[in-house]
Amino acid sequence: MNTDEIEKYTELENQANQLIETVATENNCDPQDLKWWHISNYLEQKHKIVLVPLNKNEFSTIIADNYGIYGLTLKDSRMAMICYNNECTETRQHFTIMHEIGHFLLHKNNQTYPSLMQENDYTEEDQIFEKEANNMAGMLLANKKAIQSLLNDRKPFNYLCKYFGISNQAMRIRLFNLFYFQTAKQVIEEEKQVNNIFIYSQQTIANYIYKNYQLNIK
Repeated sequence: MNTDEIEKYTELENQANQLIETVATENNCDPQDLKWWHISNYLEQKHKIVLVPLNKNEFSTIIADNYGIYGLTLKDSRMAMICYNNECTETRQHFTIMHEIGHFLLHKNNQTYPSLMQENDYTEEDQIFEKEANNMAGMLLANKKAIQSLLNDRKPFNYLCKYFGISNQAMRIRLFNLFYFQTAKQVIEEEKQVNNIFIYSQQTIANYIYKNYQLNIK
């Protein structure tokens, strides 16, 4: 963990929050009331994005697929087509759509971005792009204001998952990331001696959320 990583995450968060505020204004609602489909509908209408549900056989006509695929972003100078695997669970489909929207927002070149089930097929550069798109997906699916409101209301973990329409795993990662960079920044600023910032943050964040919100995310 270093300041560059914190700055990159903060940059992504600011970009996500700007979009969330814009979509909330467009829908005349509070950001904490936004759901994933508000964002996808807005981008379809305003930015020439087309969402296309496909099954595995249909994906094989677009891209060579040996291991399975969650989704795909195809871009050119005029529009973007986001394909998602409609044979996956609904929560996985929601995450895939927001992940591919992350590629559209963050990675401006007209490249094809496949989200593979077999992640070790990614190059080193691909892995960076995928991490960025994953982070953006989490921010758009479960925005900070909405999470904070639900935590303040002492909503249980399963309620959060259902409210945002995402899986337990995605919700755990989102909660961890939400507090991780805050924890890491504090460690750096206070020059604490921490052998493993990731493990330290996991324990600290889980304890913090349980103590303040009685929510167990383990």
